[in-house]
Amino acid sequence: MVADFNKKANRKFFNEKLLFQILGIAFLLIAVVLVFADVRIYQKKKELASKINDEQKQIEDIKKSSQNLRDEIANSDNKDYLEKIAYEQLGQARPGETVYSFISPPEKTKPVQKPQNFWDAFTGWLSQSWSWIKSKF
Repeated sequence: MVADFNKKANRKFFNEKLLFQILGIAFLLIAVVLVFADVRIYQKKKELASKINDEQKQIEDIKKSSQNLRDEIANSDNKDYLEKIAYEQLGQARPGETVYSFISPPEKTKPVQKPQNFWDAFTGWLSQSWSWIKSKF
């Protein structure tokens, strides 16, 4: 009789232990899933916040442009404003005035040579660095 009681108690203990292990694993799995979901929601929130900021900047730019256009429309009857636009944008001049325009020469760009391999790129960088150091002393 005593032996039966010990076997039943021992079996009951293992069943409870197994139940707690299963519940613990389920709890951990649920926690991991919730953490991943939270991270994904956080990333999506940051992405949407940056999109909102970009759209707000665009709205501000459009508002400024719209206000400038309204000002130009309001000043379209103003003779002084039309004269200013003619001088600045169309290059017109009053009688007796001479208009000078300055043209800058086109910039010459050096052709960029791609190194053949990593070693050539490294040695080229090293020689340029050494030349720069020598020129400082």
